[in-house]
Amino acid sequence: MVKINCQCYFLLKCYSFYRNIYLSQLLILLKNNIKLNMRNHKITILIFSFLFSFFMSNAQKTWSLQDCVDYALFHNIDLKLQELSVQIQENNVFQSRMNLLPNLTANASDVNNWGKTVDRYTNQFANSRVSSANFYLQSSVTLFRGFQLLNSIKRENLELMAQKYDFDAQRDMKAMEITTAYLQILYGQENLKSKIQLEGNTILQVERTQKLVDAGTLAKGDLFNMKAQLASEETQKILAENDLSMAYIKLKQILDIPADTAFEIQIPSLDLTQGDNKLMSPEVIYNYAVQSRPEIMSAQIRYERSLRDLSIARSSFYPSISFSAGLGTGYSGANIILDGNPSFNGFFPSGDITSAGDTVLSPSFDYRTKTKAFSDQITENKNYSVGVYLTMPIFNNFQTRNQIVKSKIAIQQADLQLEKTKKDVRQTIEQAYADARSAFKSYQAAMSNVNALEESFNYAKQKFDAGMINSYQFNDSKIKLDNAKNDLLNSKYNYVFRIKVLDFYFGKPLSL
Repeated sequence: MVKINCQCYFLLKCYSFYRNIYLSQLLILLKNNIKLNMRNHKITILIFSFLFSFFMSNAQKTWSLQDCVDYALFHNIDLKLQELSVQIQENNVFQSRMNLLPNLTANASDVNNWGKTVDRYTNQFANSRVSSANFYLQSSVTLFRGFQLLNSIKRENLELMAQKYDFDAQRDMKAMEITTAYLQILYGQENLKSKIQLEGNTILQVERTQKLVDAGTLAKGDLFNMKAQLASEETQKILAENDLSMAYIKLKQILDIPADTAFEIQIPSLDLTQGDNKLMSPEVIYNYAVQSRPEIMSAQIRYERSLRDLSIARSSFYPSISFSAGLGTGYSGANIILDGNPSFNGFFPSGDITSAGDTVLSPSFDYRTKTKAFSDQITENKNYSVGVYLTMPIFNNFQTRNQIVKSKIAIQQADLQLEKTKKDVRQTIEQAYADARSAFKSYQAAMSNVNALEESFNYAKQKFDAGMINSYQFNDSKIKLDNAKNDLLNSKYNYVFRIKVLDFYFGKPLSL
């Protein structure tokens, strides 16, 4: 009965700390760690049925690595900001092209003058209040400016390409960050599984030791030692739970998902059978990366852009030629014309006398006037202008010279940045390759060590049950096995991570 209760306790522990992992993992756990007789098997079936019904009623989406990557690439704020920067640069490219076109401006004014002034349209003095309106339409275009406009277009296009590569590089780094966090969760799950199994086995051993102490076969010191070991393993299990919880929080933060959101990942099958035989040489991976990695392409394009900046700076030494044309017209309130025919009032002395002494009579007329119609003035006052302008730079306080010096320095900086980027990629690939080979060898050695220590532990367990060794010797064998399993787990995921780094630089999709 004690054995049955212990097994039930072990299953419930698994359920409490591991209930959201795939049902297949629970089956493996039951198969590998619990050996039941027919009577105990019936109890296990009942517990299994309860857990199965719970899983079915609380089924939720499990996230694959690709699901996480796709979600982050669509929702991540940093990527959205970079995408907006690309859109801004696209607008800059459009503007640089439009700068080749002529501009067109229109001006209009309505002016009131008082006092003595010369009316621009009648060319006469006006002493009263005069209202006038002016309209002007002008267009100009740059014909030559030392190829500055053409180089500006090429420069903006290069910057657009560089920003697109920056966006791709940021997407790739985000995917790599997610892969790292995903692998950390997988590691945490396996580590927690191992700690739960270890604790369950120790519980069985504590109960076994209690029986032997009660029977007088072992001393109480052995029981106290086993309980101390159980407490230590409970602590290790709690630490493993915390590590797994933090790994989940880390991935949720990358995905920008609230920490209290229900979230589970898929557990892939990791194949390590091929080992380092499938690894490509670092040189092959680097040769591919140097032609395709966006961070390298971005640095290369920015070097080319710096060359265009130098050409733009040198264009200030050249004269500029522009062409302009204009059309103007206007209206003046001082433009007075007759309003109809004059009316005859008769003849009146003009004040002059002829040689014969007669008074000179002059006809008298009344004249009606009006301001000339707005439409007529607009039509009659049209004026046109066409001009070609040459601007020759002579001295501008060495601004052009200093700009050229700065552009040449910027070229050197861009060239060094390109070489540094290539160097960083090469070193990362070489380091990942060396680490992958070392990790796989460590994995093989750890696997052999685990197999040997399992045999040693099983033998020590038999000897302990027979009272041939004390609890200290038994726990020493158990601790060695646990450490070996930890080394195996570390080397396993270290190898998988390094493989993903190499795949990343060789352009392979990040998948598990």
